[in-house]
Amino acid sequence: MRAGALWATLALVAIDDEDERQREQARDRDIQRQVPPWRYELYGKDQERDRPREKTELDKLVEQARLYPLIGREPPPFSLLRLDGRRVALSYFTGHVVVLYFWTTASSYGADELSSRMEKMQREWRDRKFTVLAVNVKEKKEEVAPWVQKRLLSPVVLLDTDGGVSQDYRVRAIPTVYVIGRDMRLVGRASGTRAWDEGPEKALLDYLVKAPAS
Repeated sequence: MRAGALWATLALVAIDDEDERQREQARDRDIQRQVPPWRYELYGKDQERDRPREKTELDKLVEQARLYPLIGREPPPFSLLRLDGRRVALSYFTGHVVVLYFWTTASSYGADELSSRMEKMQREWRDRKFTVLAVNVKEKKEEVAPWVQKRLLSPVVLLDTDGGVSQDYRVRAIPTVYVIGRDMRLVGRASGTRAWDEGPEKALLDYLVKAPAS
């Protein structure tokens, strides 16, 4: 390629890069105008975390467990009522590994998984600061309480009666599961039932349970 043609090509690449940079800045300004400052700050942090980086052991475990990766992101805060009427906030469980399990009694798959695999893990890791928060979606206490009492469930059952928390967490399928580390940061998301008490899913949770809070 002649020197003049080479410089022309490089100039076009530079122009394309500059155009793309300006488009990104314009999109960023639009987002900043449309959302509250705190949400824009979270958006900026997410953009930074989503940049390519070398895979860590946690990245690999999340990939092997076939979770949608959310490593390092902040979970939407919430507080909900337990069946006994006490209000519980997610922040109470900082320092725990949390499995946030969205379910309904009407979904046989999710209900069965909650009373089997989730129940098993909650009992097994109870003394290691591992907590299953079973968030029931849009059912009344009168429907949920007898179901839970009959099965003597160990997970903390919370009532999202208006669906607000499930909306914040973009729950589109039942069950939907979010895994949260001891540092109260998201790790990943899964939809549908999984073999959480064995295989790569269990390996991921075991890694998190053994990890100290940062």
